[in-house]
Amino acid sequence: MNDHQASMHHQLIIIGAGASGLMAAVTARDLGIDTAILESNGRIGKKIGMTGDGRCNITNDSTVTGADDEAAALLRKYYGSQAEFPLPVLKQFGIRQTIDTFNVLGLPLTRLKEGLLYPMSLQAASVLDIFELALEERNVSVYLNNKVLDVTVSTEHPRFKITCRTETEEQVVYTSEYLFLCTGGLTGQNAGTDGSGYALAQRMGHTLVKPVPAIVQLQVQYPHLKALSGIKLQGRAHILVNGEVVRSETGEIHFAEYGLSGPPILQLGRTAAVHLARGDSVTVSVDLMPSRTQEEVKQFLEMNWGTFAHRSVAESFTGFLHKKLIPVLLKEAKIDPNLLCQDFSWKTKGIFNKILKRWDFKVTDTRSFENAQATAGGIATKELVADTLESKLVPGLYLAGEVMDVDGDFGGYNLQWAWSSGYVAAMALGKRIFR
Repeated sequence: MNDHQASMHHQLIIIGAGASGLMAAVTARDLGIDTAILESNGRIGKKIGMTGDGRCNITNDSTVTGADDEAAALLRKYYGSQAEFPLPVLKQFGIRQTIDTFNVLGLPLTRLKEGLLYPMSLQAASVLDIFELALEERNVSVYLNNKVLDVTVSTEHPRFKITCRTETEEQVVYTSEYLFLCTGGLTGQNAGTDGSGYALAQRMGHTLVKPVPAIVQLQVQYPHLKALSGIKLQGRAHILVNGEVVRSETGEIHFAEYGLSGPPILQLGRTAAVHLARGDSVTVSVDLMPSRTQEEVKQFLEMNWGTFAHRSVAESFTGFLHKKLIPVLLKEAKIDPNLLCQDFSWKTKGIFNKILKRWDFKVTDTRSFENAQATAGGIATKELVADTLESKLVPGLYLAGEVMDVDGDFGGYNLQWAWSSGYVAAMALGKRIFR
């Protein structure tokens, strides 16, 4: 075996230089593990550089503020086939540890609205720069432009044999005793996150929970979408599955030519995707006056129409509804916009009372993985040891980040899972090697 071949062997190889892979690499190296990263892109953390409008929302502490049990409070922000699975990981590495770790790396965080934490520079690029410095200072080997084609597992040493294709189309083989799969899900495909990690894990015997888009916009069936496009309003959105409300979110709702977007809709996207995949009927219902009850809306409208009895219905809405919304709502209620308020029938008033509190749109689909910010589904967590993230099927193989069936809410929770799981897997491996 010549020197060149020998240098391609490392104690630990991490596939994927995304958030979980980077955190795992720095942690493992600090424990004294000989670590290398294989990355298909020409630069580390390509997807991180695209997150949070280019500012990188590293985590979110609004959930745990004032909570007695931070990990339990944080757990409520995560989903997957095994609801409790993330708990032991979050217990070992939560939000406080994330803030401390980034401080140690030289990246102080700053809090913007609603507990969202960003790099103080407010630039996602500085997160990548800091990791590049950290890897360099620790002599972590980073092999860029290496697309993993196959992994074989042996009972001999070295245990893992990883075949890659380089930029020049030649095939290179790396070997290691331990392997971390940090390949992400199916979002950020232009950053190389193409779901290839699923196939590698499946070839090693793991099961895939069918991936669907999460943190994603909704496509709806509605005749007047074009007229609504561009409207933004503060409201409350509910997802109804087979007629039952299953989740609600408040905030700025955006109308687009394909349907609905905005933070509350993105939060509901996962629920819609999962139920649509099951063949359920899914509706999104918008409450245009969330701060008032149905009765208060009724009284408000009665007073408004009584005071301005001489105005047309369209004019009576001018002061409190978005201008572009009025003609659409009048069409929805099948009302002539020139009808005077004094000529309103009880029945027509009833229709309006109802629409302002519950305006229904039939959800036909979510937008694609290209538009989504997270992937629901992934490698089944029942096949992993919950407090170490080691595979129960392939000893020495660990998973971190979005490749497994864990996804979080909008607002930094998926990155938090990446940091937490990358750290915990590396610590577990350190305990195993140096015990």
